[in-house]
Amino acid sequence: MVVKIGVNDLLVGMYVVDTGLSWMEHPYLYSREGSIASEKQLTAVKEEGYAEAFIDTKKSGFDDATAKRLCGGTLFAEAFAGKAPPPPAPASGIDVPLERELPAAKKIYEDALCFAKDFIHKAYLEKNVDVERSEEFVDDVISSVVRNREALTGLCKLRVYDEYTYTHSINVTVLATAFGQFLGLAEAELRPLGLAALFHDVGKANIPIEVLNKPGRLDEREFTVIKRHPLEGYSILKDKGALKAQVLPAIVEHHEKYDGSGYPRGIRGEDISLFARIISLADVYDALTSDRVYRKGMPPSHALGIMYGMREKDFHPTMVERFIKCLGVYPVGSFVRLSDGRHGLVWSSNAQAPLLPTVKAAFDGTLRPIPAEYVDLAADTESGHPGLCIEEAVDPRHLNIDLAAVMN
Repeated sequence: MVVKIGVNDLLVGMYVVDTGLSWMEHPYLYSREGSIASEKQLTAVKEEGYAEAFIDTKKSGFDDATAKRLCGGTLFAEAFAGKAPPPPAPASGIDVPLERELPAAKKIYEDALCFAKDFIHKAYLEKNVDVERSEEFVDDVISSVVRNREALTGLCKLRVYDEYTYTHSINVTVLATAFGQFLGLAEAELRPLGLAALFHDVGKANIPIEVLNKPGRLDEREFTVIKRHPLEGYSILKDKGALKAQVLPAIVEHHEKYDGSGYPRGIRGEDISLFARIISLADVYDALTSDRVYRKGMPPSHALGIMYGMREKDFHPTMVERFIKCLGVYPVGSFVRLSDGRHGLVWSSNAQAPLLPTVKAAFDGTLRPIPAEYVDLAADTESGHPGLCIEEAVDPRHLNIDLAAVMN
């Protein structure tokens, strides 16, 4: 398990994980992958001003009891092993099968890429945004999410694009809107949430390009400049009368943290707006799971495990758990190995039993294609038969498997 700890709790022999979180937004996060080899290295980490690190408890040689202590008493998988109350019903009561929604979701996402390029160029060059066109995009996302939120959330992790700058704003909008719908927000509330998610980083248009593109770690002065971007976003958007009151506070607060260590104001807990808490989760999840120039993204289930370890520090604890229940411990689109050796794609999540989704088994134990079978792990378990389970999430990118094709 990967957990977040303070550098004062780091010990020689602990294995540090590079999560891929941007050092521009997490400048005090030590992320040089590998074991802490000596007291000298440990001292250097502290003297360089780092405040926290993610460690892999298994690679650090810790047993489950120690791992539990480090992560607050409950291991990630254990927290979701039992049945949970059913999630709130979608506000519209509409729900269509994934396979029926996929064509519409694919078109929305492809159109969104073209929109995002124009939207971001306009923001950076003209310090302006097209609110009307943005609302149309967000409305399309809401329509799809209300019909079946898993179609778009699955697609935004299955489709591989090189342009993180463009896909990030789209993915955060999709994820935040889907999570808001899961929480039971009315469609009228989903539009301002989606707009806030789309615009969350627009303030970076006012940050000097040499700071945004600096290849090394930011110094204190540069980080102070970066921390202005939520307020710069407010400055760019404050005269847009079409934006409702919920939009601007969410943009300003999306880097605030539950424990008060965020920016720009250092507010904490319930003082952080609901929309900002939702966007923060979507923002970090997409950053962890997306390919970047300097690092490949991690499998979705691994990213959620890391985020679970950030509860009560970065995130409100119950919000993290609900976000995981929304996406599933193994989100739609995850490539997994079943206990009978078959491999497949997670087809739909199960909020009542997050470890037991439905899997489209399409490969045998040697990864050769086989006739696809939809396996409802929860139904198999409840039937009294020896139930199948997911043995592990597998990273398919080194296996030459096109998961988008499997989803078709």
